[in-house]
Amino acid sequence: MDFEAAWAEVNTRSAHGYMAAGTDKETDQQSLTEMARTLQRISRFLDEVGVVYAANCLHSFEGEVSLGSLTVAVVDYSYGGDAATAARGTLRGVLESRGEGWTGSVIDAPCGQAAVFTGGQSYVLPPAFSPNGEEIEVLTAQFHAMIPVPLEVGDEQRMCLVAFSTPQVTHWEKCYAPLMANVLRSLRFTGNRQEARGGAQTTAAASASRTEG
Repeated sequence: MDFEAAWAEVNTRSAHGYMAAGTDKETDQQSLTEMARTLQRISRFLDEVGVVYAANCLHSFEGEVSLGSLTVAVVDYSYGGDAATAARGTLRGVLESRGEGWTGSVIDAPCGQAAVFTGGQSYVLPPAFSPNGEEIEVLTAQFHAMIPVPLEVGDEQRMCLVAFSTPQVTHWEKCYAPLMANVLRSLRFTGNRQEARGGAQTTAAASASRTEG
């Protein structure tokens, strides 16, 4: 998004009452401007790092509001001659960098071997996005899958990264873990770079649509 598109998106959400109003019009305009700038920066960053699909779902689970965010990226990644070895090496490297509270394993998915990680991570929510107008820390439940794109797919080595997070950590096990398992089962790789990116986007979008419903 450029700034104009981000501004239009933020104002649309504000007009529909998705964001809390400020104390006066000037404060509202300042908050909306900051949100639009942040959204523009995030959009540019996602594009630069190879994200092919990104979505949020907001729904009700067991009588509580629940939010989840899903992203899928496909990036160039030289991992050597064996995808399975790459998955195991990725698992060790990520677990060492994340520290305590993170667990992971290599699983056999229909699209190939996947290094899967789960754990918790905290983020600081800026005042402009906070419901009370103050900076707050939010703990999220995180799921990451790193899948070396099989060598037979094309002549370039790539890595598919699937990331999901929710601030409703108590909803992870019963609501989101089964859905993310379905996402992994839905992923397929096709014969060239553009199709691989689009294939990841299409299947993830279908799974996200089922999640949102």
